Amino acid sequence: MDSTPIPPLPSGAALDSTILRLLMDTIPDHIYFKDRESRFVRNNAAHAKALGAASPEACVGKIDSDFFTDEHAARALRDERLIMETGVPMIGIQERITRLSGSVFWGSATKMPWRNEAGEIIGTFGITRDITELKHAEDQLTGERNLLRTIIDHLPSRVFVKDVDYRYVLNNRAHLDSLGVKTQLEAAGRTISDFHPGERGQQAHADDQRVLSGGEPILNSERSDFGSEGNVHWSLTTKVPLRDSRGKITGIVGVSHDITRRKLAEDELRRYTADMEADVRMACRIQEAFLPRAYPVFPRGVPPESSTLRFAHRYIPATTLGGDFVHILPLSDSRCGVLICDVMGHGVRAGLLTALIRGVLEELEDRASDPAHVIGEINRGLMPIMEKTGELVFATAVFAVIDTASATLSHCNAGHPWPLVRRGSSRSVDALVSQDPEPAAGLVENFAYTSSRTPFEPGDCLLLYTDGLFEASNAAGVMYGEARLKQLMGQDYLMPGAELIDRLIGDIRAFTGRSEFDDDICALAVESTGNVCALRPATTYEV
Repeated sequence: MDSTPIPPLPSGAALDSTILRLLMDTIPDHIYFKDRESRFVRNNAAHAKALGAASPEACVGKIDSDFFTDEHAARALRDERLIMETGVPMIGIQERITRLSGSVFWGSATKMPWRNEAGEIIGTFGITRDITELKHAEDQLTGERNLLRTIIDHLPSRVFVKDVDYRYVLNNRAHLDSLGVKTQLEAAGRTISDFHPGERGQQAHADDQRVLSGGEPILNSERSDFGSEGNVHWSLTTKVPLRDSRGKITGIVGVSHDITRRKLAEDELRRYTADMEADVRMACRIQEAFLPRAYPVFPRGVPPESSTLRFAHRYIPATTLGGDFVHILPLSDSRCGVLICDVMGHGVRAGLLTALIRGVLEELEDRASDPAHVIGEINRGLMPIMEKTGELVFATAVFAVIDTASATLSHCNAGHPWPLVRRGSSRSVDALVSQDPEPAAGLVENFAYTSSRTPFEPGDCLLLYTDGLFEASNAAGVMYGEARLKQLMGQDYLMPGAELIDRLIGDIRAFTGRSEFDDDICALAVESTGNVCALRPATTYEV
């Protein structure tokens, strides 16, 4: 224990003087005394510093106008004279104080009458606390609050706050309108049941209880009710608990959006979509009806197993309505036209274009013996669409005419993948490549397409296909490719066309690792059998 003797405390007036001097020297608030002429008699160090004086002693005998603007000095003088006349203090007055230098600060001032021992008022004294930072924070908070209020009031969504007794304490304009009132006062202290006493109010109250009891928010909940006019109204409501600084739930904050128009639009869209899907299904059935269901025989009237040409095709659309198709057009007992076509895009537009092209073919009839003429007519049929609509439409196509009498194949290619011919005699697979490729139909008006001729002997097989067949990709993004297609075609020169196409599709599915395709798959195989059969009486056949 420290044995240093403790000096005795002063007593009486000496103690009071010591305490007053200690307070004056150390307290950060501004303390001052003035005589009846409002001249400074005593100031503490903090006040002298605030005045810009060198010391408290330098302030003695001076007045407010020596340190502050005339406006502040005059106001302070009026206040002090009133205090001296009435003896009534001024407590906690907030003042905006401007120094002669132009600097401004805010103070919370308390001013009291200064009395002598006889109780006579001999002046005033006061204490001022610098609240500049507090005032700035308060102004900033007020500005932010006003900004938030302005935003909330101009939001089209309905915003509201309720206390723990489910009473409204704040509403934006949109919510006041939904309640049927104009001012906050008309809604304050009332509950949802006061405005909607029926099922709607009960439902909202149950939601409020759920939020307040467990603190579980309700997020984007769709609610419906009947308006006063009998129409269904829809809202998307979110309610979250309002908590104080200690985490205690003190109310509910809610936001509600009127989604009636959206719901009506969704209903209309569903009806429209259902109608469109029905139309597409019908178009799909019509499109499927155009595909070969029973292949023609050559010459006409022979049994299928004796036909000099044997056909097989597969069509796998990527969507309900595709743009790929094949068409078989008998021209005579020894000549047959075959078309494969890939119309740009999918869906209804592609379906309409395929119907247009089929119509062109049907109109040609006997004139379809020249492949270049057929492709040229398809091109002329597509060109007006771009001229009238401004939209680019095109189709790649191959039209070939097989003549079993001359054992030849004439063909015209409009931007389509090269046809493949499996040669039975030479055990080879040839791609019918053009040295000068010609554009897809629908791109160049009045383009003069040309035909090419190649042998097509008994034992040969023609394969026509669309790009979906070889552009199918595996998980690494590698395409199946025409080289693999050609290689598989040459694995077995006796393989029937139907088996060839099925094996090809199975190989592509194994390569990609998927059973579905991103693009339409369409392929047609035509085999020259070399069969010779005496003609029977003609029978009908269907294409």
